This record gives sequence, structure tokens and C-alpha cells, in this order.
Amino acid sequence: MEPPMAQAVGEIASMTSRPTQIMELMDSVRSVLIINYSNFSGRASRSEFWWFYLVTGILGFVTGLIDLVLFGPELTDPNWFTWILQVAIFLPFLAVGVRRIHDHGKSGWFILVPFYNLYLLIVEGQSNNNQYGTIPTNLII
Repeated sequence: MEPPMAQAVGEIASMTSRPTQIMELMDSVRSVLIINYSNFSGRASRSEFWWFYLVTGILGFVTGLIDLVLFGPELTDPNWFTWILQVAIFLPFLAVGVRRIHDHGKSGWFILVPFYNLYLLIVEGQSNNNQYGTIPTNLII
């Protein structure tokens, strides 16, 4: 059994640390597309952002192939399926990016700053609560 002081320190550390588990792929998609479709407030974890980024990249590739097969390879050929996907995911993708920037305690406008925004999307966010909300839990309730 741990002494009371060590127990208290452990509880404080667990309340102010990063999530202990990463968000799963389908939880990320559900969180971004259904729960937080155009929610620009709060925070998003790295796993939530990057899983959604991966899924949108794969979907973009698939819709590009569908457009290629149906409409042809020329630059002047229509890309209807790709455009429909891009329009559908524009707001959620922007929202999860802004929430990811909020995880660092920065304004969402930093998403417009080249290279620095990429740095903020990649590195771990603040390990304590900030003005944008509590630490992301990576749990869908």
C-alpha cells in the first residue's frame, strides 16, 4: 500500500496528464463527423486528428479512382465524387484542426500560420486544462 502522500501525488498526476489511450479509428470518425461536425470549441487529441486525417486521405484516394474510372483521366474531366467529399468534410476537418490547435492553448487562428500550424498538429498538447477546455479523454460516451 502506498503512503497517503504518494497516493495524492498519483491522483494529481493522473488528473493533469495526457490521455492514457489513443482514440480508435472509428471513434475518431464518429467524434468528428457525428458528435463534433462543426464544433470549433474544445480540444482534440492527436489521435483524433490524425485518424480522421488518414480516413479522409483514403476516402479522397478512393473517390479519385471512382472519378477516374467514370469520367476519365483528363484534367478537364469532372471530379464530382471528389468534390462532393471535399464539400462534405470541409467543416469537420477545419473544426478538428482548430480544436487540435486549442489543445496547445493557442487560438484557432494559428491554423492559418504555415509550418507552425503543422508543428502544433504534430506535437503533444498541454498536459493540463487550459482556457479551451479539459484534457481530451479519447473516450466516446
